[in-house]
Formats: sequence, structure tokens, C-alpha cells
Amino acid sequence: MLTPDERRFREEVAALLRRPEVTAECATLAADPGKDGYPVRTYRLLGEHGMLAPDWPRRYGGLDGPVTYQAILQEELARHDVQDTVFINAVKNAGALLMLAADADQKARYLPSLAAGTATMVLLYSEREAGSDLASLRTRADRVDGGWRLTGVKRPSVKTRSAAHGIVAARTTRTGRAEAGITLFIVRMRDETVRVRLLETFNPEPFYEVAFDGTFVADDDVLGPVDGGWFMLSAGLAIERTGLDYNAKARRWLDVAGERIRAVASGRAEFADRLVDLRTQAAAGRLLAWRLLQRQIEGDLSAEEAAMSKWFNAELGAKVARLCLEVDGTYAVLERGEPDAARTGMVAAMLSEAPGLRLSAGTSEVMLHIVASGLGLGAASGIASGLSMGAAS
Repeated sequence: MLTPDERRFREEVAALLRRPEVTAECATLAADPGKDGYPVRTYRLLGEHGMLAPDWPRRYGGLDGPVTYQAILQEELARHDVQDTVFINAVKNAGALLMLAADADQKARYLPSLAAGTATMVLLYSEREAGSDLASLRTRADRVDGGWRLTGVKRPSVKTRSAAHGIVAARTTRTGRAEAGITLFIVRMRDETVRVRLLETFNPEPFYEVAFDGTFVADDDVLGPVDGGWFMLSAGLAIERTGLDYNAKARRWLDVAGERIRAVASGRAEFADRLVDLRTQAAAGRLLAWRLLQRQIEGDLSAEEAAMSKWFNAELGAKVARLCLEVDGTYAVLERGEPDAARTGMVAAMLSEAPGLRLSAGTSEVMLHIVASGLGLGAASGIASGLSMGAAS
């Protein structure tokens, strides 16, 4: 149950997101998803009111609110069809990592612009060769006078071209345990030695590959201790995996599923029954995610519980997309602008996005491995292998 302050905050966020200029900007973006934009004006509007990072301190552009404010914002963004990828990347994930690991100077340099919506940031962890075993990453950072030079390739990442900076995981020590030799760096994405290449995928949002060719990073942009990045990655990914953003998206998709069933399959009782079942699962997934938020407040967020919530809510999104496909049949795969496209192409976008939910912030298979390891049912190395694909979240 929300407190009076939390209910007031939800009402204020919803009022901003109902503004005509917000609705118009989101409709424009939805009409051309391949353009790879994001709702810049909407983010800045939220930032002006301290609502884009409401749980951050006021000195960094927030409201000094509880972490539940961030959860409420995520739910309202989904409910009002506001594209949230940049928010998830820059504020929820990168911002949380900066709060955890950055020194005072780094926080002052980077957090205010993220909270204001005037700059974005991307996480660059994943590598093609590493797969689900992030400890085997090959991007390296070599010591030079005054800093480091990064060499390697990261893929995939999203909303990369709009990001001013990236947080890059690179190997700084190549002897001993693999986990002990990883360091995090804050990198300028506009540097001439950083090359961003578009990847061909089915995802509705473009994916990118980022190559570093001797990219210089000064010592004051090393995030946390040298060779100490693994612990921060673990903590940061646990925060990513609370599952609330996945649950919010799944519940919005359930609204669409209900619309489609009423529109084209009102006589099919099995669809209505499945919708009820999925709504029940969504309610359970929301309770699980909100319980993890409370654990985060208490400083007792476990990797196993976070993996459980991420798995449950990501799989829920895939189930909802499958239901919409069965309800609309071949019309479900028609994209926006094509005649008879289901829900003006929203169902097709849902079907394209759903597989990525099972991959981002760690694959569903890895999430199950982490849970099993925590229960003593699998090898302890499952925790290490669970640090997968943070950059795609």
C-alpha cells in the first residue's frame, strides 16, 4: 500500500505525462521506431520537476525521495506509453552504479545532467565472445601516463548514439582470478577513437556495437578501485534485476491484450481465461518486485531473489506477447503504417521486443542458474556466470 506522499507523487507524475506535448512527442516516436530517438522533451520536463531521478539527493537534481518514487515513475512511464529505455540505462542503471561507486567529484560531474534529462549514459559490459560469462571479457585497459587506454569491442548496446558517456568494464589485470582483474571506466562516447556501428537485429530499437581503439581515459574517470569492478558489477546488476520495469511493461501489454481480445476474439473463452491467469501472475510479479525494493532500502538485496524476480517478470512479458500473437494471428506481425496492423503496430513491436526481455540484464537461463546456485542446487560458479548482458538492459 502506498503512503500519502507516494500517492501524491504518482498523481503528479501522471499529470505531467498526460500533457498534450508529452502525448504528441511519444506518438511521433512510436510512428518511426527505426529513427532511434527518445522523448527528450518529456525527460527534460520530468527533470525540471526533479521527477526523472526522484530518489536522488536534491544536490544532484532529485527530490530526496525514497526508492519507491523511482518505482512509481517506472510504472507511470509504462502506463502512459513513454519510451523508457534511456531512463532505464542512464538513470536507473548507470545512475545507481554512480551512486554506489563514484567519488564526490564524479557524482557532481555526471549525476545532475542525467537527472535533468540533458545527457544520457550507456552501460557497456557485454561482449560477443564472453556471452553469459562476463568474467571472460576481453576488452583491456592498459596503463599509460595519466590514465588508461582501452582496446576492445562491446556488443550489443541500445540508445548508444545519443549517449554522451558510457560505463565500460575492461580487464586491467590478466593474471589470477578473472573476476579480480576487472575495472570500470567512464568513457566519452564522442571520442574519435570510439566507433559505434549499427547491428542488424529484429529488436524494435536498434542495437549497436562499440569499438575502442586505444581510447584514453584519465585517472579521474576510473569508477571505483582498479581491479575492483566485479563487486560493483554484481551489486549494480542486482539492482537492475528487481524486475519492476519488466513487470510494468508486461502489465501495460496486458491492457493491450485485453483490448485485442475484446475487439477480435470476444467469443473465445480460452483467451479470456488466459488473460485472467496472466493478470494474476502480473500481480504476483509486482509484489515480488516491490518486495525487492524494500530489501534494497534495507540494504539486503540478494542476487538470488533479484534473479528470481527478473526471470519471472521477463517471462511474463513473453507470455503476454504470445497471447497477443495468438489472438490477432498474422495481423499481429504487421507493423505501424501497414493496413490492418493490430493496435496500429503496437502488437508487432511487442513481439519484437519480448525476446529481448529474456536476454537483457542476464538471460532467463542464467537467472535460473543463479537461483539454483543460491538454493544449493547448482555450482557456485553460477553467480559468476550470471553477470551477463548488462549493456543490453
